[in-house]
Amino acid sequence: MLCFNSVRIWLRNLTYLIIFLTAFLAEKAFPCSLPICDIPAELKTLEEKGQSYRFQYISKIKTNYSKEKDESTLNNLLDFSRAVVELVVKSKDEDYVLREAKGFRDNTLFLLLQWVWRDCEKMSQAFSELGSESQRYAAIDFFLRRTGEFRKEDEIRNLVCFANSAEKTSRKLNDAEYIPRHAVSLAAGLSTQLLEIINGWEGVFKFQSIDGPLADEVDILKLVLFSTGGDLGIVAAISHPTLRPMIFQNVSFTGKPQNLSSRQSFASQVPSVIQLQFDEKFYTVQGYVLEPIALKKIFFKAVREIKVDVFAKKPCSEADVIGQYEVVVSELKGIFSVELIGPNQFAGAFSSLGGELRLPFSFGRYNQNTGRLTFINLQANVPLGWRLLAEFDEERGCKLVGWGLSTFNTSRYALSMRKIH
Repeated sequence: MLCFNSVRIWLRNLTYLIIFLTAFLAEKAFPCSLPICDIPAELKTLEEKGQSYRFQYISKIKTNYSKEKDESTLNNLLDFSRAVVELVVKSKDEDYVLREAKGFRDNTLFLLLQWVWRDCEKMSQAFSELGSESQRYAAIDFFLRRTGEFRKEDEIRNLVCFANSAEKTSRKLNDAEYIPRHAVSLAAGLSTQLLEIINGWEGVFKFQSIDGPLADEVDILKLVLFSTGGDLGIVAAISHPTLRPMIFQNVSFTGKPQNLSSRQSFASQVPSVIQLQFDEKFYTVQGYVLEPIALKKIFFKAVREIKVDVFAKKPCSEADVIGQYEVVVSELKGIFSVELIGPNQFAGAFSSLGGELRLPFSFGRYNQNTGRLTFINLQANVPLGWRLLAEFDEERGCKLVGWGLSTFNTSRYALSMRKIH
């Protein structure tokens, strides 16, 4: 029995030795790849040194990793930089050291915002931690200049959430007004981008009910909704055959695409608000507009009348879209000419054969991934949109199909065009 116990103890000790040697050899074979492998030890060394040493050390590490994009490296640097700021404050270093330490932390946060984090909560926390107005503006501007590059729905949703949070944080910190405005522009631009990859929300809706003086004319009221694919963002309009429409630009989604809202109107000098809530299939909508003088909410319900599709099976190339097309507009036969004026940017013009109607479209956008082609005609700030699909037909080349949607007088007409040359 004693011999058996001795063997068991010997085997256990041998096992511990093997585990220790394995860990030791693994550490030697695979050394720590992070910038700061032992943060407590590094902080203790910094604490023992003077502020001049700390300043030079912080400056050097900040410079060495100023263009870093690796997630694990940046997370390690963020943990360390936050601790360094606390150490510098605790050591009562002069302001120039504290500025350098905060700059190190902020640069790391900024890099994580740019290249790594796409989670709303993390991004919002990072934004609130940035130490200056210029950095907060730069963080918003980085994404605003790249809104067209984002293609994943979840990523865009998180970025919109971040933009809305950034606006609130910026106002809470009493930043200059242009910074929260920039955040609003980012949310609107991202909303436009999200709705570029979601089908079925654009079109015309017929009112079923509305509060207020127009209740007796509910049958002739329309809600027109479409994306311009550019600076005007998403346009919504409540249109009447004889009255001036209520038009909103830069409508954006809140929470999910079924909820849209705008706080401004570009067709009027008075403030106005629209809130829209759709069902999951974008067939019915309910919401309200804010009457700008009395600030009274006017509630309404509407149901889809016309749907605009946004995905072509075989999208035309940008070069294929250029040319002239035969088309009929409100029973007028004519020619629609399309010309490329910049990357993904077109100009268009319709001329009826008899000269009765000419429609110039100086604002045109094309998405080669989906085939979405949009032309906007602006007259007195009232947009007419031609929302088309550019689809390749093997027999006759590029064809354009879609709808003409007027926000001015509720008119809408189907469009189908074949290229002639």
